[in-house]
Amino acid sequence: MGIVGYSSPDWGMERHYAQENMKQLLDDWKDENRSLHESELLEIAKKSAREFIRDADGEPYAQEDWETYLTEDASSVDKDTKAAMNYAIDKKEWFTRAENIDSLANA
Repeated sequence: MGIVGYSSPDWGMERHYAQENMKQLLDDWKDENRSLHESELLEIAKKSAREFIRDADGEPYAQEDWETYLTEDASSVDKDTKAAMNYAIDKKEWFTRAENIDSLANA
C-alpha cells in the first residue's frame, strides 16, 4: 500500500500560494499606482497644506488630522488617486508627514 496524497511536497499549499500571489499583485499595483500619481499627490499636498494652515488657527498640527485632509482631497479626484494617497500615507512619504506642512504650503 502506498501513501496517497503525499507524492508532492506542496500538497495542500495551492491556496496559500494563490493568496501570496494575489498579495504580491496587489502590492505591485499599489506601487505602480503611487508612481503614476506622484506629481498629482504633491500638488494635492501643497493645496491641502495651505488649507490646513488656514483652518488650524495657530493650533499645533496633528498627524491624524493632516492625513484626513490629504485623503479627503485625494478622494475628490478619483478612487485611484485616493488609493495612491493612502498608500503614500502608509509608507510615510515625506509629504504626508505633519512636520512638512509649512514647507509644502510655501512651495
